[in-house]
Parts: sequence; C-alpha cells; structure tokens
Amino acid sequence: MNQIVMERVRCMLAHAKFPKTYWIEALKTIVYMINISPLVPLEGDIPQRVWTDKDVSYRHLRVFGCLACVHVAKDKRGKLAPKSRPCIFLGYGEDKFRYQLWDVINKKVIRSRDIVVMEEKVVVDWEMKRNGSSSELTERM
Repeated sequence: MNQIVMERVRCMLAHAKFPKTYWIEALKTIVYMINISPLVPLEGDIPQRVWTDKDVSYRHLRVFGCLACVHVAKDKRGKLAPKSRPCIFLGYGEDKFRYQLWDVINKKVIRSRDIVVMEEKVVVDWEMKRNGSSSELTERM
C-alpha cells in the first residue's frame, strides 16, 4: 500500500485518539476523500464525477473522530428514553446510509443518515466510561 496513504491513516488515528485496530475505517475515509478530490491524471476532474456523471457536493463532509449524536427511531425507544445517543464519527457509508459511526453505548459500528455532528469536539477517551447506570464521554475542545 502507498506509504503516503498509510501515513495519513496514522495521522487520522492519532488525531482522533483511536487505537490502531480502527485503521480500516480511517483508510476507507481516505479512499472516499481521494475519490471526491480533483486529480492531476484526470486533468483536474473528480473521479466520482467521471464515474457517475453527477456533480460532487462537499457539504456532507465531517471531521474523523468527532462527537456525533444519532437519532433513535420512535419505534426503537421507550416513551421517556432519549431521542439520540452519543457516537463517534468513523467515516462514510453507502448511498442509503451516508455515515458510519461507533456507538459508544452498544460498542458497535452503526450506519445512519440522521446525525448531528459536533466537529469541534474530538473525543479523547473514545471508549465509553460506565459508572453504574450513567455514562459519559471525555471530550477535548
């Protein structure tokens, strides 16, 4: 694999304070970013636009490793349960599910389109700390 790409993976993981076991999510995010970036071999055109004949938008881009809140569907929560849960942004998913996130409560990767991202908050302790029934994320501003 290209050394420049692997160095970018290491930088992303270090910035997000993620363990090295999440290198594949960082790599997928880098590949996604390359596919929506102008390239010299394509004379400044964007690979995704060349493949799909559609314009590329950058409004959906988010900071890798930042705090995000995912909406919990009405049928999957109780009457007094919270409407969202904390997650950590991992990257971009398929067309139907735009984002991939680490669910810190259930400790699994989830996909969703319905999120609120707090890009200025990068999670330092990305593992969930549990003290009895309460839980919190340690954040860095």
